[in-house]
Amino acid sequence: MISSHWDKPNYIIFMLAVFIVMFLLYRLHKWRVHVREMYADTSLQEAVFSQKSVSWLNLKNIFLLLSLVFLVIALMGPLWGEEEQTLKREGIDIVFALDLSNSMNAEDIAPSRLEKAKKFIIDYVETLGGDRVGLVIFAGEAYAVSPLTTDYMAINSFVAGLDTNLLWNQGTNISAAIRTSLEVLGTGQDTSKAIILISDGEDHEEGIKDQIANAKKNRTEIFALGIGESVPVPIPMRTADGFDAGYKEDDNGSTVLTSFHGENLRNIAELSGGSYIKVESLESTIKKLQNGINSLEKKSQQEVLTFNKKHQYQWFLGISILFFFIYTLTPDKRILNT
Repeated sequence: MISSHWDKPNYIIFMLAVFIVMFLLYRLHKWRVHVREMYADTSLQEAVFSQKSVSWLNLKNIFLLLSLVFLVIALMGPLWGEEEQTLKREGIDIVFALDLSNSMNAEDIAPSRLEKAKKFIIDYVETLGGDRVGLVIFAGEAYAVSPLTTDYMAINSFVAGLDTNLLWNQGTNISAAIRTSLEVLGTGQDTSKAIILISDGEDHEEGIKDQIANAKKNRTEIFALGIGESVPVPIPMRTADGFDAGYKEDDNGSTVLTSFHGENLRNIAELSGGSYIKVESLESTIKKLQNGINSLEKKSQQEVLTFNKKHQYQWFLGISILFFFIYTLTPDKRILNT
């Protein structure tokens, strides 16, 4: 497609304008020839015009045409090759670890625990500037969705599409979530790091203390965000298409209830040296988290970004200027008779 090789492909309309101008020059020339033939004596025409151009397409006009054509090409912004750009940023590295266990479908928080958590992440990411962000999802196991990046639009796009049906291995393995988040953050000590763990606290796995120790060793603070209410509620189930499939039941056919376990999350935060925040209103929760994140030291770093296509307009602009310079120096000489 033309748009994949041009920065501003719509500017091709100016190429049409160039040829319209040349056509008008041609029509103007034909009119002048017609007038001359009607009113000037033949011998007078030969005396006056024999040494001058009577052609609309002379050398000067060719150089002018070429200058305009290459100018339009430059305006369209031709792209090819690769370009690297080094950006300096000041910030910290953050990984969001989001619980996608079925209990996050509970509706004790409107519209649901999961939807409230997703909205929080999206709103919080939009406040960032300079921090790198990664994304991990977990239930019975944990998976990295995005490496660290400053492409906040991409992160929010990933978050918007998350659903509990994405993970078949259900459960709430917070230990795996911390382990995978640490893998995304890496072991470098040149920047401050934080894991933002968002869950209802229903942990069914072991090994959390070992992973918290690894986080402290890696100088990573864990901010545990609890979402849900303490009153037990049923867990809505939905098909892959998003349709209502009743409530989750155990092997005996009884409705399974879920309740919020804030103490589990509070213990995780305290053991790691981080903070525990109960998700209530989005605005207040964002402000509390910002206060905690801002207490971490932000360090200046360089980030190399690679772009697939490099702007090459300068070559065509240079050729356009060259042809225009030649045009200004070229005398009128006939090269094509009418």
